[in-house]
This record gives sequence, structure tokens and C-alpha cells, in this order.
Amino acid sequence: LNPQPENAGDGPLLVLIDGTWADAADWERRFERIGAALDEASQGGRETAIVSLTDLPPDGLLPFRAASGWAALLPGLQPRAWAPDGEAVEGWTANLEGNFDTLWFSDGLAHSWRDAALKALQARGNVTVFETAAPVMALRPARFEDGNIMLDAVRSRTGSPALVIVAAHGLDPAGTPRQLASADLAFSPGDALASLELSLPAQLRNRVTRFEIDGVRSAGAVSLTDDRLQRREIAIISARDEREGLRLLSPAHYLEQALEPNADLIDGSIDDIVLANPDVIILADVVSLAGPEPEVLGDWVESGGLLLRFAGPRLAASDLAREAEDRLMPVRLRAGGRTVGGAMSWGEPKKLRAFSPDSPFFGLPVPEDVTVSSQVMAQPDPTLAERTIATLADGTPLVTRKRLGAGQVVLFHVTANADWSTLPLSGLFVAMLERLSVSTRLSELSADDLAGTIWTPDLVLSAFGIVEDAGILPGVAGVRIVEERSGPDLPPGLYAGEDRRIALNVATADTELSAYAWPAGVPVEGFQVVKATALKGLLLSLALLALMADVLATLWLSGRLTSASGVAAALPILAVLILGTPGAEAQSDADIDRILTAASEVTLGYVVTGDPSLDRVSEAGMRGLSAILYRRTSVEPAEPAAVDLEADELSVYPFLYWPITPDQPRPSSAAYARLNRYLRGGG
Repeated sequence: LNPQPENAGDGPLLVLIDGTWADAADWERRFERIGAALDEASQGGRETAIVSLTDLPPDGLLPFRAASGWAALLPGLQPRAWAPDGEAVEGWTANLEGNFDTLWFSDGLAHSWRDAALKALQARGNVTVFETAAPVMALRPARFEDGNIMLDAVRSRTGSPALVIVAAHGLDPAGTPRQLASADLAFSPGDALASLELSLPAQLRNRVTRFEIDGVRSAGAVSLTDDRLQRREIAIISARDEREGLRLLSPAHYLEQALEPNADLIDGSIDDIVLANPDVIILADVVSLAGPEPEVLGDWVESGGLLLRFAGPRLAASDLAREAEDRLMPVRLRAGGRTVGGAMSWGEPKKLRAFSPDSPFFGLPVPEDVTVSSQVMAQPDPTLAERTIATLADGTPLVTRKRLGAGQVVLFHVTANADWSTLPLSGLFVAMLERLSVSTRLSELSADDLAGTIWTPDLVLSAFGIVEDAGILPGVAGVRIVEERSGPDLPPGLYAGEDRRIALNVATADTELSAYAWPAGVPVEGFQVVKATALKGLLLSLALLALMADVLATLWLSGRLTSASGVAAALPILAVLILGTPGAEAQSDADIDRILTAASEVTLGYVVTGDPSLDRVSEAGMRGLSAILYRRTSVEPAEPAAVDLEADELSVYPFLYWPITPDQPRPSSAAYARLNRYLRGGG
């Protein structure tokens, strides 16, 4: 008895799957419906091809084969964490040949390529669409505004209110992944966008690694966080002149203006600052450090800190790093400094040279109006070239750096104010601080910000919203992260640079979702599968009853039923009719005996896979393990048992061995529930 309406047709059948992250939320239902479509095609003897638009066939042809031949390949069919390449889809569908019907399992979103693909498929045969009526949801990247975290969620369908929970996940102080916070996000009936303002303490905010919509299992419902959400703690130490009217001339003023919008500034003595363990310590024209402060600061740098120094009149007039290299200076300095512009100097102020490929500033555009009129000079040294990361047009070092343990010391050979250079007045100044991971700008990064940089995938996001290790994926150019969408060679995830990480999420800051409106002539169905009711047992029983009635009637009409021999012949027939077949009873008794044996003794079980050779190996392995237990412990196991996840009781087995193979059929929902109960019970 099959209440599921059958799709008419007897020719080839194409099962087309969008295969995007939007499919992942209800992938199990899609999977069951695809299985039902294959069963129906197998009964009708239809050749079938299964194609995912996120993984198109390399040769562009349709892989038609018997529908039953796809059963073993279905478990390997998975959605991807990106959308299909529109040009590739349009080109592939336009080049299809022959006549076939299509069952299109859509993610429900309005993609730009869908109209052209639908038109091409309708030219080949009937098209039936399967998609869910539930809205697709996505979470835009988190941003920081006015001290709070702002989160925007979008959905593809409106018309009814919706309330979802957004959870913040991260590591607790012990390094254990936990849910750190959660809040409700409400959609109004007619709105496709809902916003949430989340207030978290700085220490808790810096531990957040991702936000996700609770209960929605897809990559679009996950927003990974990176350094842009974590405000840096920066200490600025400057020889300030606090006299009235000179505040704007203080080196600290320019640094504060550049860093304060995106960082938490702290002050205090060197000892107090080091105990607070900031991300960066800036010394603006500071020469003298008292007592043990140089050693304390050096140890902090070696443990991973960034010490950023700026030159000035005091540094130029001092003897610091003249005769020998100082631990807290990247290079040795010449005495007196250099003046390259003004009435008492030769020549014009110097411009900056384009940054070299091995510089952290490589790719940043150098404005024409940035000039340097004075600077401190570095002493020539065999290591000077490798420590120079920015130079003037004449090759003079402008910014130098050296590694010190796990940290680094960086020196700008100009002041942090506009006395010696126009650099602090330009946007390049903030961009250079950004590249040094001093300033963490919370706005969207531009191609210029990441030009010339290479980023290595650290963590990637699966279509189901699971964060996984990236493995050995190759590095990608920084410009691609900004300008291109995610795809097979640019999966969503976290990308690591020299000193920081950038998150590439499925949804961007301007992502909008809308449902696709299918034309009136295209039938659209859901994923509900009504299982067929097997009538074989009932019909065979009725046939058996009819046969028994015919035998008894024949005996009665022939007069044999009244004789002793006739009665003796009829008794077995009546016994079968009343008691049923002895084989079925014996089978039931055997199952009960097997369960009782396994419950009363230690029995190791192995899950049958359907592969006879693999099952023999499993049985042999369990026999060997049972023998080792018998010889080396007080346990005396019974014979190993073959276990069927779909039918057997699992709780009687203390141990189950289950070899997983690529072509193994996926267990049913009931089998998964049975396995979960088994594990919760201690199995």
C-alpha cells in the first residue's frame, strides 16, 4: 500500500541537488526523499543520474546508470559550505543533451543562475521541484559598536514572527569549549532582517570564537570571529609635556587618536603595565627606563609581546644603542639624527619607497604627500637589511624590526607626532599599525589592506556549521579573501597571517536572502515520505486460509472428513491454521535465546555491514579479542555475536565493534536512536 504519489515517466531521470550550505539544515529529510525517488525509479526500471551543482561532473556529461546502483554511493553525497558557481551551472545545463525528467532538490534561495538553468532543464523534459517551506536563515559577521557586539540575522521568507536564540561559543579559562552567552533575536512578521545587541565584558568577548543560531545546523547560521572583534589592550608611555597649549604636540596624542576607537588604552608604570599583560606597549621618544624596568620589559617581549618604539629629540640626543646593540632596540643608532628638509638642511623632505615583498607593509599604497624631514639613522650592520621593513626613497631605513624570543621590537625612526614627518597625519599610519597588529580596525577590510599578503587556512567550516581543522590546504592571497566569495579553493573558515587571523564567513555584512518564486507550471513538493505498508504477509495469510478452506471442503465433499484417516489428515492442517508456521516460532525462540545468552554472559558484538568478507574479519577479530580476554583476565566471554543495528537489542552487549565503509548504507533514524540509548547507557 503506497500512498506516495508516483512521478509519471519511464525515461531517464536526473536527480539534481543544489548541494549548498542552505541544504544542510534539513539534509536528512532530503536524503530520505532522494532514497524514495531512487526506489521509485528502480521499480520503474528508469536509468538515473545524481548531480550536485556544487560538485558538477568533470566531463559535463550525465552519469546515467541503474537506479539501484546509486544506493551504495548515497552516503558519500554531502552538501558544501558554499553556493554553486553560477557561470559553471549555466554552462553545464546549456550543454546538456537528450531527453530526461528532472527532480530538482532546491535550497529555496533565489540564485541569479536559477532562471537559465530551469529553462534549459525544461527543454529536456518535465521538472519537479522539492524544497522546504521553512525559511533559510543566516548570521552576518559580528561587529563592534559603542562598546557592544552587534549581530544581524537574515531570513529568506517573511510573513510570520520568529524568535531564535543566538549563542556565543568560545573557550573558558581552562581551554574547554563552552557556550559563553546567549540572547534572543526576534523577527517581526514582515521583516527579513533582525538585529541583536549583545553586551559582554572585554575578557569574555575576547574568548568568543563563533556565534551561531541555536538549532539551525548550517554554515550560514555560524559567524566565526577574528581579531576584528577583539579590542587590543595597548599601553602608551610617552615623555609628555602637559603644559597648556602643547597637548596637540604630544606624541601620545596622535597615537591615542589612531588607536582609541578600536583599542583599550591603559596607563601606569612599567611594572603595573607588564602585570596587566597588554597586547602592545608603545614607547614614544622614551629613552631612560629605571632600575629593573628594561629587564622586565625585555622578558615580556620574549614571552610574545610587541614593543613599538618611536624616535624623537630625546632618542636622537641620547647614547642609547650607540656602541652596542640594545636588547630593546632593533638596530644600533648613529648620534644626532638626520635632517633632510628645512632652511638649515640640503635637499627636500624625502618620500617613502614602495614596500618590499618581504615587508609586513607590502601592498599598502604609499601616498605622495607623506614625507619625512627628520629621522634617527641606523648604523650600518650586516643584519640591517633583513631588519628593515620600510625605507625612504633614498634607501634610508624608516622602520626596523627584530625578533626577540616569541615577540618583536619595532622602531619607527620618526616621531609619533607631526614634528619630523607627515606620516602620523595620513591613513597609511593607521594601516601600518594594522599590519603590525597594533590597531584592530572593526570595519570591513579592503583589498588594499590585504594586498600582497598570503593567508593560510587554519580552520574551515563544513556545510553543517561544524568547525574542522583545515589540514594541508594551500595558502591564499589576501585580496581573494576580500574580493571573492567562498568556494572549493576558498572555503569559509579562519585564515592565519603572520600575527593575526581573518574570518571568512558564508554570510557577509551585506548578505540578503530571498526565496525563489518558481513559475506556475513547475510543481513544487515537500520532502515528506510516507512509507509504504507491506501487504505481503496479510495476503499470503489470506491465501493460506483460502487453501485450507478448499482442502477441508474437498475432504468434506468426498466424505473423507468423517473417517478416522480423514480426521488424522485434517489435524495437521488445523494445527498450522491455528498455531501458525513452526519455523516462525522457532526463529522467535532463537532470537530470545540469543538475547538471554548475551545478557547472562560477556558477549562481544560486531555490527554486520553487508560485506561478507569484512564481516568475517570482524568476527575473527572479536574471537581473537575474546581469546586474549580469556587467557589474560578473569573474563570468560561467550562466542561473539553478529549485531543488526536496525533490529537487535544493543543493551546486552558491553562492547560493539563497527567497521565503517564508504559504501555502507546509512542507518535509519531508529537505528541512530538505538545507538544513542546504548551509548548513554554505558556501552
